[in-house]
Amino acid sequence: MMRSNFALCLILSLCRLASLVGASTTFDHIIVGGGASGLVLAEKLSRNSILYAQFIGDPAVDWEFVTVPQTHVSNKVISLPRGKALGGTAAVNGMYFVRAASKEYDAWETLGNPGWNWNTVDANIKAIENFTPASSSDAATFHATDSLQNHGTTGPIHVTYSNYWEPISVVPAYFSAVNALGIPTNTQAAGGSTFGAWQAPCSIDAKNRSRSYAVNTFLPAAEKRQNLVVMTGSQVTKINLLSGASSSGNIRASGVQYIVNNATQNVNVTTTGNVILTAGTYQTPKLLELSGIGNSTVLKKFSITPRVDLPGVGENLQDHYAAFTTFQLKDGLGPEVGQVFLNSTFFVEQFQLYLTKREGPFASVPSTTVSMIPFQTFINATKLAGLKASLDNSLKAFENTPLEKVITLQRSFIEDPTIPQIEFVLAPMIQDPTVTPDPSKTYMSIAVVYMRPFARGNVHISSTNPLQNPLIDHNYLGITEFETGVMAEALRFITEKIATTKPLSDLIEKTLQPAPGFSDTVLQNYVQHNVVSSWHPCGSASMLPKDQGGVVDANLKVYGTENIRVADASMIPLEIGTHTMATVYANALHAADVI
Repeated sequence: MMRSNFALCLILSLCRLASLVGASTTFDHIIVGGGASGLVLAEKLSRNSILYAQFIGDPAVDWEFVTVPQTHVSNKVISLPRGKALGGTAAVNGMYFVRAASKEYDAWETLGNPGWNWNTVDANIKAIENFTPASSSDAATFHATDSLQNHGTTGPIHVTYSNYWEPISVVPAYFSAVNALGIPTNTQAAGGSTFGAWQAPCSIDAKNRSRSYAVNTFLPAAEKRQNLVVMTGSQVTKINLLSGASSSGNIRASGVQYIVNNATQNVNVTTTGNVILTAGTYQTPKLLELSGIGNSTVLKKFSITPRVDLPGVGENLQDHYAAFTTFQLKDGLGPEVGQVFLNSTFFVEQFQLYLTKREGPFASVPSTTVSMIPFQTFINATKLAGLKASLDNSLKAFENTPLEKVITLQRSFIEDPTIPQIEFVLAPMIQDPTVTPDPSKTYMSIAVVYMRPFARGNVHISSTNPLQNPLIDHNYLGITEFETGVMAEALRFITEKIATTKPLSDLIEKTLQPAPGFSDTVLQNYVQHNVVSSWHPCGSASMLPKDQGGVVDANLKVYGTENIRVADASMIPLEIGTHTMATVYANALHAADVI
């Protein structure tokens, strides 16, 4: 008879106390973090064998992380919003539920992680997904389509397409324009190839047009079980370690320490159980370091006794970043979604429409039209050759370092035109905060997202105070000549090619920024002053061999430990060219199997 695990999920948030069942202080598994991965793990391990941007800057629901001043982005401090609530960032993000290209997941296995590949990740995404196709008219007009065979239809997370497309002429015109420029429409984007233009499905319940995420799907399935305790209002401050090492020389966690109601408490794990960190890319390495696991030089700087010298902790930090192009549309096209922020009457009308009929902009995600393309699509061969030569010169810095194999594999992706490097995201609204809108006008933005930067950053503790945010240095644009160069070329392609190609050009009154015809120098300067995070950090506790900078093995066990695991985005060793939520869910499901 299979044993029933008794699991505690400690939520790193300051939300209200949701439930505290029973008085046990010892658990088979302690899951630190209540985001997407933590709740999926909690649900599975306890088995008997849409205005998302409004959370930013609200300390009740946003951790309010920021970078240190970014040297290559005009020394700006860049905001890094992360959800501080049950459900984590999945409770407040843009809800894209999408996959990367198959070769990107297969790369994880190539890097030394047996069983972590496209087949595994795709199967787990399908197990989580409950997909509802778009209406036939939306599929035909706005390309909201994908083969049903590429999706799961019985999982707990409901997934469907947006259904608000105003102004309705913009999306079809965009597809026609990019098609004319050699970017095909992809009708199978969930099938292993993301190249082309397509609509991103989102974690929206098609029946009531509301956000579908772990809190209202996985958690209700488990919350009545007596072997699962979910604590909110508690922040874990360190992992408690037994004083000695095991016969294998590894250390063992005895439980965790946490703060609740301003009081420090401890909870224990059984002798066969695990402490599983799902605290996120920024806080998982922080907790490891506070517990004495990390680079001994970093730990000694804060007078922390190193228990496991593990230099990879907090390193290999990666993220997507973006810059925006902005256009004013011609009058008479219809109201775009941005009007809900500019026109109070429109806001009230549309919110009432959502409450009564579950229709309108509040029933959808406003920007799901994407194009994912390789460099070869928009950079001419001569310029690309020069940029690659610059890149190869910069990458010499990684030779004979732990990350050399990862960087070499990433470099090979550039030569494969089936693996996208850049994403364009069309939004019928202003997304650039530096542009002041005229409420009587309508707008369109196209974001350029660099999905696979070569520059690596790091995240480390800033003090021994467990309530203080870590120091986060993404090193955005750190491979400066190459990364600013490809971003500048992408901006040029949008303003000088896409926006000037019919029928899209017929809808545009004027380009606001960056202006067409700018020199390379001016465009690169624009990039260096306007880059922002796309909120997809990963890699700070990478699943790699230890000598390659790894923190966890293929079973997600932290090197040098007996029972400490990591199962959030920090374990992703090489950034994927897509929005990360579905992958994080899938990885958590697989983690439950290997744990």
